[in-house]
Amino acid sequence: MNIHLLKKTFYKTLFPPKFGNDKIQNLYRFVSENDSNTEHWEVGGLLSDFICIIKDFKESDIQYFFERISLWNSYYLVIISDKFLENHVRSSVKYDLGLIYAKIFLLYEDSDPYFLIDNLEIAITMYQSEIDKATLIDLTHKIELLYYKKLITKQQYDYHLTFINSLNP
Repeated sequence: MNIHLLKKTFYKTLFPPKFGNDKIQNLYRFVSENDSNTEHWEVGGLLSDFICIIKDFKESDIQYFFERISLWNSYYLVIISDKFLENHVRSSVKYDLGLIYAKIFLLYEDSDPYFLIDNLEIAITMYQSEIDKATLIDLTHKIELLYYKKLITKQQYDYHLTFINSLNP
């Protein structure tokens, strides 16, 4: 971890971002308060609370989320993306979280996207996502960049490119 990233994380911990959207602010507050025990989020508890927060998001809320994604702690983005893979989330949310997962992966900081790459195929397949051509091109470039920076192996590179190419509309 570099010093700049450490300073950024420290600052965000002391001075959490203020969002102009109540739904996004609630999501941020919830994740930041419950980030230490994410493996124990269960139905009837924290997972249900997470679902209640995100299930009423509208297109404008999702767009706002992506406009302000730089304000998020990267660890929180990993938590959110990971929870998208829960079957209870999938059955409760009506929009395409596989596409949102892919877009989070694309916008995620270059230094540690390997946390998200392993589940990219699962998210897209799970939600039977309709990935547009521009996003597919961006995914291809991101995979190539990760390989170029030696953040993924040749095997991961080949596998993910094959998967992305299979999604071409």
